[in-house]
Amino acid sequence: MIAAFLLIAAAATPVSAHGPGEVKIFNDWYVACDNVWSCEAGTLADEGGDFASAMAVRVYREGGPDAPFRIELHPAEEAAKGAVRLKIDARAPFGGTLDSDGDSRIDGDQVPSIARWIATGKTAALTGSDGKTLPLSLAGSAAALRYMDAVQQRADTAGAIVATGAQSDAGLPPPMPQLTARKAPMIAALPDMKAYPEVIAATQCEYRQEGVEDSVYPLDQRDGKDLALALIPCDSGAYNFGSVVMIAERATGDTSARWVFAAAKFDRETGWGGEDQAQQVVNADFSPETGTLFDRAKARGIGDCGTASNFVWDGSMFRLSEMHVMGECRGVWEWPRVWIAEVTVAQ
Repeated sequence: MIAAFLLIAAAATPVSAHGPGEVKIFNDWYVACDNVWSCEAGTLADEGGDFASAMAVRVYREGGPDAPFRIELHPAEEAAKGAVRLKIDARAPFGGTLDSDGDSRIDGDQVPSIARWIATGKTAALTGSDGKTLPLSLAGSAAALRYMDAVQQRADTAGAIVATGAQSDAGLPPPMPQLTARKAPMIAALPDMKAYPEVIAATQCEYRQEGVEDSVYPLDQRDGKDLALALIPCDSGAYNFGSVVMIAERATGDTSARWVFAAAKFDRETGWGGEDQAQQVVNADFSPETGTLFDRAKARGIGDCGTASNFVWDGSMFRLSEMHVMGECRGVWEWPRVWIAEVTVAQ
């Protein structure tokens, strides 16, 4: 009954074009889809065990009829170098083309059939170039791939992996959001945050460390004003460091004038912050060349779970351009994508 309920709940969960998708966990498999219906599903590490089985098999499929579809086989780090093969039940092993990362990639007409065998199989294993095998769990694979069918609106169509039917596979994903980022111009000078203790005090950072350095970058010029981006270190932990994001402005070229600061605006939530504190980006960095602010929050130190977001400056606020998430800490080092936008950088 519980398994049946999970399948129904998964199939009923849409992915909105207006917000990031979700990562779903079904036993030993994860699945995630983004806002344009590009999906991936893959294996997780054993509960409490080593990480060899994590991401050992990953199924990628884009949205839309005749969209690209592939399976990647990823050997464990300590495994022998070379191509690996996937064996499902009593079938002959499947192999792929070795790529530059050491993964074996399976493309072509055989991929849909292999994906269906993954969903219906009882046993699976990877065989390395040295002949050693790694047993893999298929528990949850059917639910994960059924969720992929539902998000991509392939349920009850001939193009479905699990939920096959007689209808044509004709569902079209939402269009990719279009963003224009602004490359930072050269400005006469940047604010020295040591001259603005009142700005730092106003952030209400409770755990700011003594002697930390603030990061300041050129950001924009508009309406006769220079704009600068200030990342003010605020909260810190063993592996996450939060920074409040402030925008400073003053008349263009007027190096004698003091900067005026305001909290940066975002169209989505950042890694930290809340109603009683300014929003923070975590383990932040900024690229003036692309107007991109990077936000990387780990859920634990080894980095197999967390949230990574890119925000681009459009002239008035930071807008989410890409987001990757993994909430389950079971060896997935490459967090799946749940949001993507096409970004054009204005010079």
